[in-house]
Parts: sequence; C-alpha cells; structure tokens
Amino acid sequence: MTTAVTILATIKLAAGKTEADLLIASDIFEKEFVSKEAGVIRRELVRKSDNEYIDIVQFRSRKDMEAVMEKEKTCQICHQFFSIMDMSDMDEPPVAIYPSLATYP
Repeated sequence: MTTAVTILATIKLAAGKTEADLLIASDIFEKEFVSKEAGVIRRELVRKSDNEYIDIVQFRSRKDMEAVMEKEKTCQICHQFFSIMDMSDMDEPPVAIYPSLATYP
C-alpha cells in the first residue's frame, strides 16, 4: 500500500518582496512545474502571518515527493519561485513531512 505524504514548507519573503510577488511566482511555479508532476495530488498556499506563508503539498507517496524535490534542484522555474524566499532565519525547519493516515474527498 502506498501512503500519501504531505509537506508543509514554511516561506518567509526575502527583503523587498511582497505577497503579490509571491502569488505571481507561485502561479508560474504551479502552471509550469507542479501541474506537470503526476505525483502531486494537490497544493495550497496559505498565509501564516504578515510575512510568512506555508506551501502545503500532498504527494501520492514519499517516492513521488523525493522525485519532485530532486527535479526542483535543477529546474529554473523552481529557482525563480525560491528566489523570492528567505528561509535562512526561521525558528522552525522550513519543510516538515507528514504521512497521511486517511484521506477524504
């Protein structure tokens, strides 16, 4: 049985970047990269505070998650999305991984 995996990626905007910049970059990232990855079930961007956000991504499996994360390392679209972020001074790890117990429609 394959267990779905959800990641919570904390995002802090880089100096000079705005929420509007994040939304534009996120839309491009979604259309040009994420939507083409069969292992991604869904993705949601949420506001945590004025300058912090959480990118919630659910994958079919841990293997799918690892494959996507590996592709991100060499993807220019991904690098453009990540360039608006400053995750160097976070109180918590920037990415937390959770296995699903059950999923519902």
